[in-house]
Amino acid sequence: ILFFSIGCPGCVGRALPLARQMQEAYPHLQIVGIHTTLEGPKYSLEQVKGIISLHKITFPIFIDKESQTYQLFGAEGTPHWLWVSPEGVVEKSIFGSMGNAQQRLWNTLEESLNS
Repeated sequence: ILFFSIGCPGCVGRALPLARQMQEAYPHLQIVGIHTTLEGPKYSLEQVKGIISLHKITFPIFIDKESQTYQLFGAEGTPHWLWVSPEGVVEKSIFGSMGNAQQRLWNTLEESLNS
């Protein structure tokens, strides 16, 4: 699960392209994007669709209008990644601003696929 906001430069510039890259590298991997707005301007559905189209995102995107899903999972900001097992258990939580977040995501993906 990728929590993101189109108002977040790290989300638009790094997280969405990384999610697309992971989806292309591992087509059986199910990525789900959840657009959330924490503070600041509210974005229209058309604005979100524009960014999704620009980045050629093919995985499902959901809109978290009141940030309830974001809060439920205890996300720390955007981008925030959750690695969820097939059984529905959150196994890893990686805030995108953490050191080496992208490398940690790739490592988690490879560990999960090789176990």
